Formats: sequence, structure tokens, C-alpha cells
Amino acid sequence: MKRSIPDVKGHAKAIQTGLKYLFTRPRITTRYPEELQELPKGYRGMMLLDTEKCISCSLCARICPSNAIKMYIREEKRFPGLNYVRCIFCGFCVDICPAEALNYTDVHDLAYYTLKEHVFEPEKFAEKALSIFKKTPRQVKVVIHEKRGLKYEST
Repeated sequence: MKRSIPDVKGHAKAIQTGLKYLFTRPRITTRYPEELQELPKGYRGMMLLDTEKCISCSLCARICPSNAIKMYIREEKRFPGLNYVRCIFCGFCVDICPAEALNYTDVHDLAYYTLKEHVFEPEKFAEKALSIFKKTPRQVKVVIHEKRGLKYEST
């Protein structure tokens, strides 16, 4: 019985907050996908392989803590492929690559229907992921407002 009273208070406070923002103009969230938040410098999005720079050292596959990278033999060289189901976006592979053949992109919001589609063999891994948007979304930047908290401004 003691626990139910704080639970009711918590729910009432959540409803009160929701009603407060229902009738006021400022929004708390962005209108995704029409608006995209500006990504911070060093953002870890989906990765891109540059096969011209790759020296087939396999360091990326060896350092990967989740075993998401597998080496594939192509044209008598080994190139990495990436399984995004396993990838934890730790960045070890990008950091250890001596040839700087692995880099991050700003793409982070792709979805697939099957697990098999999440496995990028070297050919797919070397192609920059295409944007899923039909029209280019408006970029917004998060600004801290003293009274409202977070505020979104166009960049």
C-alpha cells in the first residue's frame, strides 16, 4: 500500500507536465524526420570503408570487442565487413586503423527488415549509406534556454 501512493503521485505529476506542454507553444522535441538535430563533432554514426586505403592488416577485426567485423577475401586482398547487429559503435576499429581506411559518417537512422540486411560485406561497407529522406530535412541546433530548458534553432 505504501508504494502505490508515490506511484500515483508520480503519474499525476507526469500527466500535469504533459498537460502543461499540450497547451503551450514551445515544443520539447523536434519534428523528426522533417527536422534533424545537428550532430556533435566526433559523432559515431555508421562507418565507411575506403578500400583504396585499406592495407588488409585485420587490426580492426582483431580489436572489435563484439566480433562485429569479419575479414573477406576479395581480389587476393582481405577487406573488413561489418555486422551492424553486433556493432556497439565503440570506435576501436576506426581508432586503430593505421591507414585511416575506416571513418564515421553522419548517417545513423537506417532500418532494415531482416537481420541479414544488417551485414555489410566489403562492397556494401565501402558505399556511403544513402539518406532515407525524400527531401532534405531542416537542420536544428540545440540551445539551452534558462526558462524553457532545451530550445531548437535552425542552423
